[in-house]
Amino acid sequence: MKKLENRPLLVMLIVLVAVGQMAQTIYVPAMASMAEALNVRDGTLQRVMAAYLMTYGGSQLIYGPLSDSVGRRPVILIGMMIFMIGAITALLAPSLNVLVLGSAIQGMGTGVAGVMARTMPRDLYSGQALRQANSLLNMGILVSPLLAPVIGALLTQLFGWHACFAFLLLLCLMVTVAMARWLPETRPHSAEVTPFFKRYARLLSDTNFVRYIILLIGALAGIAVFEASCGVLLGGVLGLNSLTVSILFILPIPAAFLVPGLPDASSVHGIV
Repeated sequence: MKKLENRPLLVMLIVLVAVGQMAQTIYVPAMASMAEALNVRDGTLQRVMAAYLMTYGGSQLIYGPLSDSVGRRPVILIGMMIFMIGAITALLAPSLNVLVLGSAIQGMGTGVAGVMARTMPRDLYSGQALRQANSLLNMGILVSPLLAPVIGALLTQLFGWHACFAFLLLLCLMVTVAMARWLPETRPHSAEVTPFFKRYARLLSDTNFVRYIILLIGALAGIAVFEASCGVLLGGVLGLNSLTVSILFILPIPAAFLVPGLPDASSVHGIV
């Protein structure tokens, strides 16, 4: 296999995506401890993940057109700054409502990673190299939520649940500094800038895209339900410790390596 060019940029992009994936699941083993510390019922902690997922998905509708207009680099740095504000808010949260707010801000920031994971490889590669880069990115997307609950469980046992958000803040800070120092602008100078609403009107009129997105929504909705309920049921209802919860949580994930997945999102990205 031919060696990929721009490997340092691809590594930075994989770590960027990992931040968003880890932010979604790192605190799952600590949900029972969080509910006890905040004096709320275990089930209400699902609001934290729901807030994250809603802003994570919604913000991508903005980051895509914005990156075409002003460039990839400034949009990434803005997104990471927003994420750090959210991590600090969650870290210092005195109540569930503030924690939900912090999680929503985190999702708003890391939405940029979801966009750049599909946009920047197309800036840098084509053909076989693009497929290879997307494969490596997908591996990062799969591995990071596999590691995050284990890291979260260890941090919770050693330092308490606040350490999960401290870890995310530190990781994001390191990624932001690295990208501010070494990430060049990759937006093609000849890239067409399509008006915001015209862009999505064209997408929604494409039947292949609509069918794909319906399948993707259904699949990800099932995953979201599992992630949101796993920590509550295993930790809060069954009373398992955080490390056991993390191990049980990640058991289904390796199946993603062994079965065929849905078509890669990059196959429809060219419509945007």
